[in-house]
Amino acid sequence: MSRVTLLADVQLLQIIALEPYLIDRGDLLREAQYTYLRRVEEAPMEPRRPRKACDLCYTRRIKCDRQEPRCSNCVTYAVDCTHTAVSRKKKHKAQRDSGAEGTEDIQSLQAKVQRLETELAQLRGQAWVGNQAQKLRKTTTTAQVEDGRAEDPDHTRGLLTLPPLQQGMAMVGVFLNTLNSVLPLFHADTLLRLVGECYALHPRQRDPVIWAAINVVFALANQQVPKEIRDGVSSHQSDETTEYLNKAQSVISDIILGEARLINVQTLVGMVMVLQTAHNLKPSLILISATMRLVHQLGLHNHVASSHLDPVQRRQHTRVFWLAYILDKDLSLRAQQPSFQLDDDIDVELPSSWPMTTDDNDNTAGIVVTVDRTARMNYFLARVKLAKIEGHIYDCLYSTRALNQSLEERRTARENMTTAIYEWQASIPPEFGAAVVILNTRDKPEHKGFFFVLHSSSLQCMTLINRAHAWDGQWVSGLRDHSRGIQPLKLPPG
Repeated sequence: MSRVTLLADVQLLQIIALEPYLIDRGDLLREAQYTYLRRVEEAPMEPRRPRKACDLCYTRRIKCDRQEPRCSNCVTYAVDCTHTAVSRKKKHKAQRDSGAEGTEDIQSLQAKVQRLETELAQLRGQAWVGNQAQKLRKTTTTAQVEDGRAEDPDHTRGLLTLPPLQQGMAMVGVFLNTLNSVLPLFHADTLLRLVGECYALHPRQRDPVIWAAINVVFALANQQVPKEIRDGVSSHQSDETTEYLNKAQSVISDIILGEARLINVQTLVGMVMVLQTAHNLKPSLILISATMRLVHQLGLHNHVASSHLDPVQRRQHTRVFWLAYILDKDLSLRAQQPSFQLDDDIDVELPSSWPMTTDDNDNTAGIVVTVDRTARMNYFLARVKLAKIEGHIYDCLYSTRALNQSLEERRTARENMTTAIYEWQASIPPEFGAAVVILNTRDKPEHKGFFFVLHSSSLQCMTLINRAHAWDGQWVSGLRDHSRGIQPLKLPPG
């Protein structure tokens, strides 16, 4: 074979040598193997012809006169005149003509080899990235175990386990009689049906979203039950709450990225309810953003999206929206960050306590009654109205647009917000005022926590409205006069 052919075969052998890395490129590998074998089999065998020149003349490339017994050159150099050296192969005309074609073949094979080397480098890079990712996962898992935040091993094995049925139903009862009675996240009958169906299934057959929703219910129930009195301070079952919350968060991708259903939004709202009590608001802020996106995807903020549902389902959609709205506005003001829901983009009715059907037993959700049954209050509706005020406070006093307003515009906005707070406080029945609510609801000790949140939120609003600012001329002049001893310091108008 010619030098061109041998060089091409070298390139083919390089391709074949990459076989372990070309599992997905079998077509190119087979082509290279076939080409190489065909060239070997079809290589022409040149016939050996007797040479006229002797070995000396042939080696030194000089003309041989072929004298016998020795040519003149052999006589001159005093060597034997022999004819045993191997002759050089002569390139045939056909091979010379195919030189250009061989060059093209080499260039084509070189391009293929270069392309394969590039793909091989990419495969090696991907393998390196995969190894690093695996190491990172191992490191993260180890850190979570050391920090006490390891993922639930049952879920890792695909088992969506639940506590014993008796224990689970007890926690569901606590949830329905405490938190859900004033902030109706679930329709009671619907929740009991979901719990029963989930317990009836094998752990591997359970719907991960429903399983997460039940764990969120367990976490919220544990928050409502005091664990014990230690050193005179009541501590809640934070360990159990965290355990159930971690289980629900282990399937967070199914909740957010799966099929959009009302149960998905209810689960996320429940998670935010658990997380909002922490000092670090970042987790709850992230979850409320995903929650509001699902709310908008389902159209819970518009009555048209639920107009085809029966009255009970339609009311539950409305309740879930307003719960998400409360959390959105409350977290927005606490974190001094914009909320997600625009008030101008809401077209649903406010929470109502009127029965939807003759056999409706869920119409009292959100209603709180005094111990003597002489006064009642729609706690849920009061929270919604306060959330609206919280949203207006941020928009009118702390948003970027508000910070660019004139001093007179900001003063007017502050006065309007103060008036709104006063009107809201006046709408609260006196039996449920901050001074007497614990006494008037002593038959429901769990309600004192809800009213504490209600009244402390209103005080927070008043504080944020009336706190001193450099742009408040009245406050600045009053502080200046007080520091100079001209007049006593005046308290804020709220």
